[in-house]
Parts: sequence; C-alpha cells; structure tokens
Amino acid sequence: MLDNLSTDKCTLDERVYKYIDIITAIKTKPFLLLAGISGTGKSRIVRELARACWDEDSTEYKAQKPRNFEMIQVKPNWHDSTELMGYVSRVSGKPIYVIGDFLRFITRAWENLDTPYFLCLDEMNLAPVEQYFAEFLSVIESRKSNEEGTITTDPILKKSTEDWYRVLTAELTGDNETLRNQFLEEGITIPQNLIVVGTVNMDETTFSFSRKVLDRAMTIEMNEVDLYAGLDSKYERIGKLNGDMLIGTAVEGVDVYADNEDVCKKVLTYLQAVNDVLNGTPFKIAYRTRNEFLLYVVNNLPYNVDAEGNEFSEDEVIATALDEITSMKILSRIEGDDTKVKHSLLEELKATIEKQLLDLTGEEKKIESISIAKLKEMQERLSSGYTSFWS
Repeated sequence: MLDNLSTDKCTLDERVYKYIDIITAIKTKPFLLLAGISGTGKSRIVRELARACWDEDSTEYKAQKPRNFEMIQVKPNWHDSTELMGYVSRVSGKPIYVIGDFLRFITRAWENLDTPYFLCLDEMNLAPVEQYFAEFLSVIESRKSNEEGTITTDPILKKSTEDWYRVLTAELTGDNETLRNQFLEEGITIPQNLIVVGTVNMDETTFSFSRKVLDRAMTIEMNEVDLYAGLDSKYERIGKLNGDMLIGTAVEGVDVYADNEDVCKKVLTYLQAVNDVLNGTPFKIAYRTRNEFLLYVVNNLPYNVDAEGNEFSEDEVIATALDEITSMKILSRIEGDDTKVKHSLLEELKATIEKQLLDLTGEEKKIESISIAKLKEMQERLSSGYTSFWS
C-alpha cells in the first residue's frame, strides 16, 4: 500500500518554510513553471534546491553545479525535440543516435533514484513548448503509481531492435548492465525522481503558454524582490531537503482519497463551488486538476507548524493549500479580452473563493489570500480590455 502521509507536527529547518509551496508543488507533480520578472533568481533557486538535497559538508553541496542539477538554455529556433532528446543521424550511411542533454540527464537520475534530480529549462518560453517538449508533455500524463508507491511512465524514447538503439543504451549506461537491460526491455522512461522546472519571463520576446501546457504544470510566480537578501551567504541556505519531501508516491486522487477522505471532501466542496462559477467558460477544470488539488492539499498536511513553532489547525492548512493551488492551476489559465473574460466572472470567482476559505478558517483565522490578490490584479488589467494571470 502507499505510505500514509503523517499529519503530525512537522519539525523542519526554519529556512525550509520559505519554499514550502515550491516543495509541495514538486511533490504533487514534478513539472513546475517559475514565472516572474527577469533577475528574481528563478534559475538560481532550482540549483539551490538541488544543492539542498546534500549535506552541507559534502562535496556536492560545495560544488558549482551539484550532479543532481542540469540547466539547459532554451533557444528561440527550437521547433522539435532534437536539441533535448537527440536524433538518429544517417549522414555516415550507418544510423547513429546523437544523444541530447536531456536524455543523458534522465539516465543519471535513473542511476540514483533516492536523490531528486532537477532539470532547469531556462527561459522555457523562448520557443513553443508544445513543439520542442511534446514527448515529455505526453509522457508525464502517463504516470501511474503502483501499490508500493513506485511511479512508472510510458517511454519517452521507445525501444528499438535496430543497432543504433543498442549502441545508444550502451553509451548511456556504461557499466550499469541492470539499467541497460531495463532500457532495452522497456525503452527509456521518466524516473520518479526527475523534476523539471521551467523558468518563465512573460514579455514581448516570448511565447505565451497554451492551456495544454498550463494544465500539465504547476505554476508559481516569483515577483517579490528583497534587496537585502543573499548578501550574507553565497548559497540560498534553504536547509536540508530529503527525497521524501520532493519525490511523490501518489499520482491521482484515488491514491490518497481512502486515507484522507474527510480532507478530500473539503477540497471537493471548495473545487465544486469554484467550478460552478467557471461553468460555461473555457476555464472550467476537469479530472486532471481535481487530482492535483487533492494531492497538493494532502501533501501540505504535514506542514502544520510555522517557522516560529506556531501550530495551525487542519482546516487552516487546507485553506492555505487551496488558496495556493487555485493560483497555480486555475487563475494561471484565465486570459482573454473583455468578450471572453467578463468583469462579472472575476468578481464572482473572487467572492466564491473568499467565502469558501472563510468557511474553513473563520474570520478570526482568515488567511491572506494570494488568489484574491491576483484576481484584483486581473480585474485592474481587464479595465484596459484584456487580462491574464501573468504580470
């Protein structure tokens, strides 16, 4: 059976609390978009999350680039996956697979499954994501969790009986015969510990994201700037992260529902109320988003104490998590001119979210809602005739 998530008081390094939304988003789905203005440290934080998986006195922690981190700069001329995955070249007359960096990194992650491996796609939307990342967008939706909590996927590169594939697997795996045999028998699949993070700057030089991409990713804005931060240490000092905090064992709502039925019912009540407002619009959500809401809230349950040791009630934790993932998964999909996005829709959505959150916390424990703040921003933008989630 899947391991039950403990809802006991979670004692963490206080530095970790700053990044709980990112950590639980990754555990919910290991495909994250970090959006914000240029220079806010989006790609740096991915590197530091990878570094935080190692002990502070270790070689990997002190390295310029720990081995569980890879950055790939997206180029504007990418219109297929050859730069990431590689391709079969027949120039020499004999088929040879030219290996892409992403494929090599997938192999490295397979070799150390207990450690989270972070791939950072820098400036991800400089090229159309649906074109150069099509295989990954498809495969990530094939994730399934078995009874032991191991997550498997369809192959991102299918096995072949041709010589080029046998040579490819030998070059990728070296002396690791077990892994090579796995690749030969199953193709190359996505390991459970692989985390893909795209950094995003939304300006006139970049492509916008389709709902196909946004539906498959967790989206977090990073627009806050603290000019005093980062001056006392060359590292982010996140605090130690272990694999269990980042590597999920659940993929669908059914994986957590039985053990957390009361919590899940509260999530579904909230989500149904929000979806009723979205009914009849292109922004109505379905099963994929429902599953991610359930997983995100359940993944947050252990984090019921803040950095100062103040304990939150379960309903407060649920409300905070619902507010965060509403911004990530629902508001990020809403965009259009005033014929598509009505002022009344945003106003009703804001009122519904506020009421549902208050039903959980009560007025005395009312949370500072990031979703309501974002909706107010979007309402202001709509006054010019067009609105979107992106600042």
